[in-house]
Amino acid sequence: MAVKSERSLHSTEDLAAEPVFSLFFKHFFPICIGMLVVGLFNLIDGLFISHFVGELALGAVAVAFPIQMAIAALAAMLSAGMATQVTRQLGAGKRKKAGVIIGHTLQIVFILSIILLLLGWLYPLEIINWLSADPLFKADAYAYLRPIVLFSFVAILLPVLGDIFRAEGQPHRLMILMLTASGLNILLDYLFIALFDWGVAGASKATIVSQAATIVLAIYMLCSKDRYTRIFFTVDFKAWLPILAVGAPILITQLCLGWQTAIMNIQLMKTAGENWVIAYGMLGRVLAFATLPMIAMLVTFQTICAYNLAAKRSVRVRETIKVALGSMMLYAILLVLILVSFASGIMAWFTEQPVLISQGQTMIQSALWGLPLIAIMLIASGFYQSIGDALRASFYSALRVIFVFTPLLLILPLWFHIQGIFMAIVSADIIAALITCVLCWLHYNKYSVSKLEGPDAID
Repeated sequence: MAVKSERSLHSTEDLAAEPVFSLFFKHFFPICIGMLVVGLFNLIDGLFISHFVGELALGAVAVAFPIQMAIAALAAMLSAGMATQVTRQLGAGKRKKAGVIIGHTLQIVFILSIILLLLGWLYPLEIINWLSADPLFKADAYAYLRPIVLFSFVAILLPVLGDIFRAEGQPHRLMILMLTASGLNILLDYLFIALFDWGVAGASKATIVSQAATIVLAIYMLCSKDRYTRIFFTVDFKAWLPILAVGAPILITQLCLGWQTAIMNIQLMKTAGENWVIAYGMLGRVLAFATLPMIAMLVTFQTICAYNLAAKRSVRVRETIKVALGSMMLYAILLVLILVSFASGIMAWFTEQPVLISQGQTMIQSALWGLPLIAIMLIASGFYQSIGDALRASFYSALRVIFVFTPLLLILPLWFHIQGIFMAIVSADIIAALITCVLCWLHYNKYSVSKLEGPDAID
C-alpha cells in the first residue's frame, strides 16, 4: 500500500517538475479519451432517438437541453471549484485542508440535490413552459426531462467524485469512470430505446442508471486504502463560499451554453420553422462531441496552472498558457475544416430527409468559422479561475454569449432573416475574442510579472 501511496504523491509532484509540453499532453490524453467516450454516448443517444423514435423527438430533446445544461452547469461549478481549490492546496503541501474542501463540496452536492428533486417533483410542467416549448415538442420534452431533473443528484455527484482524481494528478482514474459511464449508457440506450421501445424517456433513464452505477465504482475507488487525499467532513458553511466562487465561471459558461441553445431555438422557430430547430439539435450533438478535446485541454491547463501558481512557478504558468492556447487553436482550425468538408455526410448520420441534411449543411458552412477564436476566451477564463479571480473569470465566461451574441441574435435576423442568425454567431466569436485580447493585454501591462507568484496575485 505504501508503494501505491508514493506513486500518488509522485504523480502530484510531477505537476511542478516535468517539462510543461510533455506534462500537458500526458494529462490531456486520458482526460480527452474519457471525455470523448462520454461525448460519444451523447452522440449515439441522439442517433438512437432520431432513428428509433423520430426527428421530432430529437427536436424535443433539443428543446429540453437548456435545463439539462443547467444541471450540468451546477455539477461543473462544484467539481471545478473543488478541483481548483484542492490542486492549489496540494501544490502548497496542505493535504488535510484539501481533504476538508472535498468534504465541504460533498455537503453542497447533498443540499443541491434535494432542492432539484423538489423542483422536479412539484413543478415539472412549469419547467417545460419556461422553455417556451412549441406544442409540437412539449410531450416528448416532458417525458425526457422529468427523470433527468428528479434524479439530477447522479449527474451532479459523479463529476465531483471524478474530479477528485484529476485534482490529485491521476487523470487515468477519471478516464476509467468516464469510460464506464459511457459504455453502460450506450448499452442501455440500445436496450431501452431500440429493444424496449421506451422512447425519449428510455434515453434519460439510460443516462441515469449508467451514472448511478459509475458512482458506485467511484466510491469504491475513493475508499481504497492507498488514497492520497483523505476526505474530512466538518461543518463550516462559510467554507462553501470559496468553492462556489472559484467554480462560478464554469457555472456561467455552462449556463451560457444552455441560454444560447434556448434563444437559438426560439429565434430559429420564429424565423424559419421547426425543421431548423431539429437540424440545430442534430448539429448541437455533433459540436458537443467534436469540441470536447478543447474542453479537455482547458481542464488540463487549469490543473497544471493552479498547481504551479500555488508552488510559485510563474515561468511554468506562462509556458502552460502558450502550449494550451496554441493546441486549442490548432485543433479548432482542423475541426472547422473537417466539419465544413464533410457537412452533408455528418448530417446524414441522423436523418435521411434531404431538407434537414441541407439545412444542417448550411449551418455548418455558415456559422463555424469563428470557432478557433473561442480558445482565447476559454484560456482567459481558465487562467483567472486558476488564480482565484472569480470576477474576471466569470466576465470572460459570459462575455461572448451574454454581452455580444444575445444582442446580435435579437437584432440581425430582423434585417437578414436566417442568415442573420449565422452572422450573429460568427460576429460574436470575432468581437468577443478581440475584447478579450485587449482587456487581457491591458491587465498584463498593469501588473508586474512578479505578482504572479503570490497565490492570490494576478498576472
